[in-house]
Amino acid sequence: MRRRSPLSFALLGALLAGGSAMAADASPAPSTDEARAFLQSLLTPSPYRLPPAALAGEIRYRLRFATRHRTSLPETGEQRAKAEDDAILVSVCSDCGGEPAPTPETLQRYLRPNPWVRSDDRSVRAFARAHARGLSVHTRMQTLTAAVRAHMTGPIDFRHYDDAATALRNRGGDCTEFAVLLAAGARALGIPARIAHGISYSGRTEGVPHVFVPHAWVQVWDGARWTSYDAALGRFDAGHIALMIDDGDPGLAATLNGTIRDLRVVDAVGIRPRAAGDD
Repeated sequence: MRRRSPLSFALLGALLAGGSAMAADASPAPSTDEARAFLQSLLTPSPYRLPPAALAGEIRYRLRFATRHRTSLPETGEQRAKAEDDAILVSVCSDCGGEPAPTPETLQRYLRPNPWVRSDDRSVRAFARAHARGLSVHTRMQTLTAAVRAHMTGPIDFRHYDDAATALRNRGGDCTEFAVLLAAGARALGIPARIAHGISYSGRTEGVPHVFVPHAWVQVWDGARWTSYDAALGRFDAGHIALMIDDGDPGLAATLNGTIRDLRVVDAVGIRPRAAGDD
């Protein structure tokens, strides 16, 4: 199977046009050169090469923003963030975060279908039922994540933002299509699911080594905490830094354009390797 690119360019048309993704649907698709230039503008250099052992453990980042004053990032079950002087310190690992439990209203929000996370679509529901096996939320999400990854073998297209049903039918897209399909499948099974937008570490992208690239993945509520699943890359690791949590709305995600361009990863320290025998 081809390794999927971690890049998220489904919002490319909206970002280049300066408008919402929905409005951009009526505009011509960006050219290959525009897409490549856009990609280059959103690559964030890593201060170090991050080996697999480090990505499987805990990484503590120091982030700065070049032109914008930003004092906070999302707190999740796997991410802890705090402001310190002119930087934000972020720790990422499988259990680094301390996000409070969601309210019943929040859980209901992340169970409802919307125009992108189409968990009420008959084909999406059938796909979820056929591929999510096991009793625990974690086991069902593991099998569903693997099924989405195996299903999405079509062309990689960074220029559109397809809803879950369209992604299932076309079997292609980028990490945003993987994410909305996985989130829709989870909701179809009665598992609250939301979408994390941020950056993820890549050993090489567009010939540039050791960079962070825009990415999207899914977080589900397992009854105790929000846990991440990544159908595009196969698994969540400490190379994922969440910048925004939302419901899959491309208009909201488009606001990350300036944030990613301003972001600087100035350090990655305090690396705690995963203990032997950990999953």
